[in-house]
Amino acid sequence: MRHSFKFKIALTSLLVTGTLLVSFGGLFFASAYHTGIDGMDQEIRTLAESSLRGARPHNFWQNFEKSLQFIYGDDADGRMALLVVNGAQQVSFQSDNAPAELIKLAEGVLEQPLVLSEEKMVRPIGSGIIRRLDRDQDGVISLQEFDGPVVEFEQLDLDQDGWLNLEELAPLAEARLPPRRREPPVIVEAGFKTLYSKSQSGNWRVGLFISDHQTVVLAMNMQVFYRDLNSLRTVFFVAVPIGLILLSFVGWFLADRAMRPVSIIADTAEGITAKGLDRRIPMVGRDIELQRLVSVFNQMLDRLEKGYQQAVRFSADAAHELQTPLTILQGELDNAIQSAEAGSQEQQRYGMLMEELSHLKSVVQKLLLLAHADEGRLKLNCQRLELSELIRSAAEDLEVMAPALQVDIFLIEPSFVCGDLALLNQAVRNMISNAAKYTVSGGAVCFRLERQGTQLCFTLTNTAPPIPEEDRPLLFKRFHRVEKSRTTAGSGLGLSLAREIARAHEGDLILNDYCQGQVSFSLILPASEAV
Repeated sequence: MRHSFKFKIALTSLLVTGTLLVSFGGLFFASAYHTGIDGMDQEIRTLAESSLRGARPHNFWQNFEKSLQFIYGDDADGRMALLVVNGAQQVSFQSDNAPAELIKLAEGVLEQPLVLSEEKMVRPIGSGIIRRLDRDQDGVISLQEFDGPVVEFEQLDLDQDGWLNLEELAPLAEARLPPRRREPPVIVEAGFKTLYSKSQSGNWRVGLFISDHQTVVLAMNMQVFYRDLNSLRTVFFVAVPIGLILLSFVGWFLADRAMRPVSIIADTAEGITAKGLDRRIPMVGRDIELQRLVSVFNQMLDRLEKGYQQAVRFSADAAHELQTPLTILQGELDNAIQSAEAGSQEQQRYGMLMEELSHLKSVVQKLLLLAHADEGRLKLNCQRLELSELIRSAAEDLEVMAPALQVDIFLIEPSFVCGDLALLNQAVRNMISNAAKYTVSGGAVCFRLERQGTQLCFTLTNTAPPIPEEDRPLLFKRFHRVEKSRTTAGSGLGLSLAREIARAHEGDLILNDYCQGQVSFSLILPASEAV
């Protein structure tokens, strides 16, 4: 299967650019996904760390949830979820929209079950300094929350359990010890995970943070993230086909532009015939490769022109130089035949030599005509003539030369052409001579002349074996003969000369398809309107 090189260039460029475009789109999509995840993680981290720093009153997490509504607007209820676990592994706060899987996730990180409180917020253990000390609002105060010396904490911890309850804190509330300066809390980031929820809320991006015996689980709903990602995917799936279509047109345009100089070179080279070897391919473009290609072609044409001119000149000179001695030989043989005794062997030998000499003279004459045709110097003495009369005369001669053949004649009249009478007569007789040689014994030869538009078509059909397929393209080559044994007389120049004569008259000679045991040739000539 043949393909255009221009098509291959355009297809290759489309495949390469399309692959790059799809690969870039895939990398961009993956980068957008990870960038979006990192953005959610950073947003969760910022909110969580800001909530774990500074004092936290008893209603801190309710206020924190309200602040999320201020940040995210109407979408806050479905956007963020909060879960707070105190040091006693008790859920001290849980937002209404928190998925059930959030508690299981926190239990997996803390490696122990959580205790759910009946209320969102554990009641404060006191007022004033006691409320201030209980930062995680779990009802007890740890050593890290205690705002005083360690010795004093141990004195207040009567049951030595490491926690100060309401009764143990009573003396402290009365003393109202001044607060000491505390170091900023240490916040441990336990990591981020994607929570795949089975509820209608969808998936969540969850961050876990631990500080001062308090664990904050902050989750961000991924619906907005997926929506943005789907929008990006939709844009990508729409943009990529459009881009590929545009790239295909651009690739075809560039391939056409790149191959245009090659097309010019091919068209010019295709138009150079044997009669136009003096033509040269013009320089196209400024590319070094194209200039080198044109230069190589022109150098090859120089060599072809030189060799062809030498061959044509040799044929013409040889044929011209042979005419004079052949004419002299013909005259001498004619005198010898006249001088010899009638019916003698000597006269018969002279007659045989005369036949061979006539054949040789005919070959030389044909070679001279072909040489002139090759040089474009085939002179035509054009006149208006009746083609049917010329064909009828040749057909009558065939009836006399081969009486055993059946001759059928179908000619239209008038059938005027403008041409050289001698050359056209030779072309027709060459065709008839070829038909007479190869027609089977008892076969038929049909002469048919008809008009086809502005042309006259003379078709000569004869009963003969089919011409082998390998010989059909070579049939009009000079000295080519279908019969390799050469038992049939002939030089292999008749059909070649007939076609050159037809083309000199702006016509042609063609071989038709073999049909019903008959071989046919058609001589096509421009018709001349009757006056």
